Amino acid sequence: MKTYLANPSGYCQGVSRAIALALSFKKKYQDKPCYVLGALVHNETVTSELNKYGIISLTEKISNVDKIKKLPKGAAVIFTAHGHDKKLEELLKSKDMVYLDATCPIVELSASNIKKAIKDGRQVIYVGTPNHPETVAMLSIDKEVYLYQDLMDDMKSVIKDKTPFVSSQTTLSTYELEDIFKKIKEVIPGAIFQKEICQETKIRQAAVKKLPNDVDAVFVVGGKDSSNTKKLYELAKKHFSTLKIFYILNEHDIDPIKDKLKGCLKCAIISGASTPLTETMKIKVKLDEIW
Repeated sequence: MKTYLANPSGYCQGVSRAIALALSFKKKYQDKPCYVLGALVHNETVTSELNKYGIISLTEKISNVDKIKKLPKGAAVIFTAHGHDKKLEELLKSKDMVYLDATCPIVELSASNIKKAIKDGRQVIYVGTPNHPETVAMLSIDKEVYLYQDLMDDMKSVIKDKTPFVSSQTTLSTYELEDIFKKIKEVIPGAIFQKEICQETKIRQAAVKKLPNDVDAVFVVGGKDSSNTKKLYELAKKHFSTLKIFYILNEHDIDPIKDKLKGCLKCAIISGASTPLTETMKIKVKLDEIW
């Protein structure tokens, strides 16, 4: 089967930076047990690789405060690339634990914009995936930051500000966000919008629409919890509504769906920003070898 590999592929700069920082941090504190408060980036392959270096990801569904309480004395702690509640840093300091902030610079910029709006006396409407670590981090900034989904039924009863600041998660669909901003504008005409979608996310979403029209199937490659990969998958399903669209993590996910590929002569592969290029290339090689 012929394969078309979308550009870009491999890590975005924020993911590359987070991984490099984590490895350097572990090397510096190699005598300490090292933990990430969650998944450093949302890709299971990356989490597994970090584990080989002694960097353990705490991904159980409990609060970060509870995770910290369970850590051994003298632990070295890494905050994920998605941002975090800054009060957690004080908690770690009180326990004499060293820590690394691996937050993506784009996420940090988004947080800075929200803090400025709060300082200017504005209420903030945040558009993000509920319970996603980036969303949780942004909502922790101030009590006047409100999640859009919580306001949908009666926005005006909560948002008294006539010019609220509207921000968004950096990995959302830029196309979906336009519709949400329009709905907010209808309720609060004076709202001030800041589309925080990172450039890498925009480029990959645009790449979906540039995939060849003569493909029979599209493979979207990424972690199951990766927001930007999920949005690529949703966009691919919408844009190529008559094609077979598959969401996979690695080449091992191909065998269970092989029967579904019968009759497919050409496919396209697009990957999320936290997907290792090595994994994407293994998938390409395996698909190239199919009939």
